[in-house]
Parts: sequence; structure tokens; C-alpha cells
Amino acid sequence: MILRSEVEAVALLGWHLYPAGRSASKAACFKGASAAATCDLDTLARWSDEYPNCNWRVVCGPSNIWGIDIDAPGQDHAADGISAFAELAKAYPPLPGGPRTRSGGGGLALFFQGTDQPISGRTGYPAPGIDPRRGKLSVTIPPSIHHRTRRPYRWIIAPWEVAPPPAPDWLLRLFKPPPEPEFNRNPNIVDDSRARRSLIRAMQAIRDAPSGSANTTLNRRAFYIARCVAGGALNESEAIEGIYCAAQNRGIPLREIIDTVKSAWRGGFAKPLERV
Repeated sequence: MILRSEVEAVALLGWHLYPAGRSASKAACFKGASAAATCDLDTLARWSDEYPNCNWRVVCGPSNIWGIDIDAPGQDHAADGISAFAELAKAYPPLPGGPRTRSGGGGLALFFQGTDQPISGRTGYPAPGIDPRRGKLSVTIPPSIHHRTRRPYRWIIAPWEVAPPPAPDWLLRLFKPPPEPEFNRNPNIVDDSRARRSLIRAMQAIRDAPSGSANTTLNRRAFYIARCVAGGALNESEAIEGIYCAAQNRGIPLREIIDTVKSAWRGGFAKPLERV
């Protein structure tokens, strides 16, 4: 099979790609695909032949880039990342021109030259709907097709036309990882307000979990929420409804959600948090 021209073009720039499915989970086409990402044209052509209708994701670190994945509000994302990013950036000079895409769901992705400065990899940082991507994290690029709208991703500015620019200092400061919180309280104690904030963060993390870690994120977050419920800081039906809704929005199969949440609930109820 002939490799798609857009795939070949970014591979020739040294961008490391791997094939991914077109489901909501954005899962790779085979186990270990992200780690196997490559710019070797023969390998990419073979993958194109084996997975003819695949999407493509670029892994940032080995491609010497980092990116900002910005969500548009809709069925897939509750948060309006585009408005949030515009609000954050309005006090600063305009961004330099550089590669950027429009997803089939209406979102944006911006790409910058790799940097030695620390970049957060936290989903929803520094605001909901804004997802920085660096290191081992990846971004869907053209010629992919959006799983819901069936519309294509497209380049607004292609990287073979304009190289990824260095990010301005203000942007690097914006995406600098936050300091580690200082916990001056017993981690086994929780109050109602903290528990509710934890449920909201858990739902956001599950909904926006990176490719390949959706189930792990669901299990870890559901376990902690179950501990809050067991301690009496959260209503159980509300917590379960929130966890299930977030997992279904992420595209995790229902059977998998049920099994994972049941397991996390058993573990969490065995270690209830003390309510204050």
C-alpha cells in the first residue's frame, strides 16, 4: 500500500508516528504501538497495509516537539478549551506561527519545538479542555478521522510549511508543572468539600485519560472515590453515576466499566477514609 502523503511528509521531518483506531478511546492498533512509534517509512507503510483505515498519532518526545491539545465543547468534551485558552493568552503577545491542526470534532492542536523546560503533562491543565502533550504523550494528526463526526482532521498550518517554533517564555510559564502540594493533614482524613472536589477531578481525569491508560485511570480514581463514599463524605449513587458517566464518555466498554468499578469499590470500601 502507498503511504498517505501527509504521513510521509511528517515522517520525513522526523516525527514519530503510530497507528491508532477510530474509536472514542483512541487506542493503539496493537500493544506497544506508542513505544514503537517511528519515522521509518518502510515500517509506516507496513502499518498502513496492516491497518488500512487507521488514525495516526505523533509521539512528542522522540519527535522533538511538544503540543497543546485544545478541546471544543460538544458531546465528547464538556469543557470549552478554546475559550479558556483564548482567555489565558489574551494578556500576552500573539503566539508565533507554527503547525496547528483542526480536529474533526472542532478542537485545535498547536505544536512547538522541543524544550528542556519542564512542561506539565496533566490533562485539563492549566484549565479544563486544555491538554499539554510532551514526552511519551501523543496527539492525533491528519489524515485521521474523528470517531464521532466522521470528519477529517486537517492541517491549518502544516509542519512541512512552517517548522514548530520555540514556545515564548510566557507560554512555557503557563504550562510549567505546578508545585507539589504540601499535605499538612492526615491523608486518611477527608471532609465533604474535599471529597466533592475529588469526585469532579476524578470524572475529568477518567473522561480525558490518555490513550492506553483509560482503564488504569478509571480503577485508580474509582478506588479513591470509593474510600470517600465508605467514609460517608460522598453519596454513593451520585459518585457511581459520575464515575460511570465519565467512563462512558471516554468510550470505555460498559462491561469493562462494570468490572473495573466493582473491583475498585471492593478495595475502596476495605480502606474507608475518616470523615471530618
